[in-house]
Amino acid sequence: MVASQMQRYSGLRVVRSAASPRIQRAVAPLRSRRPVTTKAEYIGSATNLIVCGCTALCLVAGRLGLAPSANKPASAGLTLSEVSSGLKSGDPAGFTAVDVLAFGAFGHILGVGTVLGLRATGLL
Repeated sequence: MVASQMQRYSGLRVVRSAASPRIQRAVAPLRSRRPVTTKAEYIGSATNLIVCGCTALCLVAGRLGLAPSANKPASAGLTLSEVSSGLKSGDPAGFTAVDVLAFGAFGHILGVGTVLGLRATGLL
């Protein structure tokens, strides 16, 4: 009985080798050498003030009518116009619960982005 050689391919060419085929091992993924830490700091920490400030800024902009809301959508020319969306609130400016959730979420996104950006540059 004659043992046949193992054929290997490099592109479209057959590479013939007399040596036995090597077993390739899976390479373990590299891990970051920096540990990820989370700090639960006091209520007046810089991180807390940044996130609260960004959230408050977004809520104030929505409440004063400087940003589009459920009852004041923006047109193609970015002008705000009054439209009855069916959402009712007791607020004189027409600020609804949907607006509070939307502007609060957007404020948190801006705050977290600011904190992560300051941490990446080493300023926080």
